[in-house]
Amino acid sequence: MSKAINRPQAWKSAVLREEKIASYYDLKLLSRSGRNCVLRYEGATDAGRIRSNNEDRILLDPELGLFVVADGMGGHRHGQMAAELACATLRHYLESSRSPGDVTWPFGYNWKLSVDENRLITGILLANHHVWKRSEEDPAYAGMGSTVVAVLVQSDRAAIANVGDSRAYLFRRGQLSQLTVDDTWLNTVLKQVALDQKALVKHPMRNVLTQAAGTQRDLDVHTCELELQDGDILVLCSDGLYGVVSEEGIILVLESDESLPCQLTRLKEAALAAGAPDNISCVLLSYGDAPNS
Repeated sequence: MSKAINRPQAWKSAVLREEKIASYYDLKLLSRSGRNCVLRYEGATDAGRIRSNNEDRILLDPELGLFVVADGMGGHRHGQMAAELACATLRHYLESSRSPGDVTWPFGYNWKLSVDENRLITGILLANHHVWKRSEEDPAYAGMGSTVVAVLVQSDRAAIANVGDSRAYLFRRGQLSQLTVDDTWLNTVLKQVALDQKALVKHPMRNVLTQAAGTQRDLDVHTCELELQDGDILVLCSDGLYGVVSEEGIILVLESDESLPCQLTRLKEAALAAGAPDNISCVLLSYGDAPNS
């Protein structure tokens, strides 16, 4: 079942933890040009076929425009604690920083980036601090951590941030583009040495993370921001999806005329059909002009 945070507002955020698909909603937005737009969103997480425990968490908070996928690690259910703590900390900071007069920047401010990118960076760095602190307080939690990929949608702009190897993609006009940076040994090696990725596809270190929330004191959070266009779909997912479903397979689903819930179900079923050795989590965000706008 989903774990909802009780709130007095009309919208409710939800951290999903089990084999559950979130309710399908339309979030009405007003673009900077004055057009009425709609953001449709859907999220699901599943333990997969091999693992008995689901350490992934997804956060859906339409009131904040915040959507997150976190892939916990650490074993003995500590990974799920790290993922939940990361989601809760990020959400708390994003909520507390909504008013410009109330924003604090405990890790400084990067003037080359937008306000929303800075908010995401600060929230993830705070999440890193809290997960790291929890592991320091109790040796049983040593080594726990969580990937984080988050998108913050405001009007017709989306800010994206990540640490770890959970990804964000943009599907636009039939093309799928990765927006995030994989913090993996393989990606680091490929940046430094001119090697063929196919030659390293079976290397035992290929999927080892170089950073994640809670695994080290300092993080380098990756960000980008884009202007949304009619028909865009943003995909947030853990490696339990993209690790077994190819980009061509994802495109095949997203270019269909099916509803967002059906597309999400098909992506999850594709991962399960491929063996699903890891937990599967995915959030789909579809942006477009409102009907009759």
